[in-house]
Formats: sequence, C-alpha cells, structure tokens
Amino acid sequence: MTANGCIVHLGGDGPLLVRSPLRVRMPGAEDGIAKPKAALCRCGQSANKPFCDGAHRDVEFRASGLIDTSRAMPESEAPSREGAPSEDEAPPRDGAPSGEGAPSGDEAGSAAPADEAGESVVTAHANGPLHFDGVVEISGEGHEGSARFLQPWLCRCGASKNKPFCDGSHKEIAFEAEGL
Repeated sequence: MTANGCIVHLGGDGPLLVRSPLRVRMPGAEDGIAKPKAALCRCGQSANKPFCDGAHRDVEFRASGLIDTSRAMPESEAPSREGAPSEDEAPPRDGAPSGEGAPSGDEAGSAAPADEAGESVVTAHANGPLHFDGVVEISGEGHEGSARFLQPWLCRCGASKNKPFCDGSHKEIAFEAEGL
C-alpha cells in the first residue's frame, strides 16, 4: 500500500489485481477478510466471488479500452505519498468516478474506514459493485501511468461500459452475487 491508498492494477482482460494490504467485507466476514494482496473478479462469472477463480478465461471476458480518468483526483488535490488528506482537504465523495452508476438505496452503505495498520477496506455489495474506501490508485494496460480516485465503485458484474468503474449495468443484467 502506498502511504495514500490502495493500488489496483487492471490485468488486461483479467481480474482487479490489488497490490496492497486490504480487508474484503462480504457475507460471513462483515469485519473483513485480511489479505496482503488479492485478485478480485471483474467478469462476474467466478464461483468464488468476490475473488477471481480464472473464469474470465472460460467466458472470454473483455475489458473495455482506456481507463476514464475524467473523475480522477487532480494532482493538486491528491494526497502526497507522505500521507492522506484531512477531511476538509479531501475532494467530495461522490461515488462512481464516471458520475454514474454509484449505487443507491440498498447498495449505498458506506465501507468501514481503513484500519490503522494501513489496510484498505473493500466492500462487496449484494448483486452490485465493489466499493473501495479511501484513495485508490488504478493502473493498467492501455493506460500510461496511473490515476487516483477517491472511494471508487468498481464493476464486478462484467457488463459495465465504463470498466473498471460501475455504471449500473448490474441492474440491467440482473447480476447476482452475495454481498453486504
């Protein structure tokens, strides 16, 4: 983990590769399962959701192009590598980086705050996306460098047209997965 958040790498047409300590909140583990790193499913077909089991290869999952950085944190507002911003320094927490698809109603609960040991908390929402707390640095194939996002909602149904971000497509396809 960087001093300012979680690192997620998009492995081409594969899973979300979380390369920093995290705690995954899901049914039966409301306090979270601690992992030093993890591969999280983003094709929607894993039998071990929210974790990847390689199903993306069987279903020929395809990620969609470049990362939409239009909602990335401007460098002037992004916390330095020396530490996270205070509440009044942080940009507004407005859900999905695309401005669309942030869950509402039953899915809108907030993730538990990151633990003092420096873990990020990821909440798997029932029939919906993954919500990361804090700052998440996302990098991947087809994207030079990386961009930082505040509390992003990332797709795990495989149908978003704005991958890796949730755009609400899970509702259209009646995605089913356990979650909180």
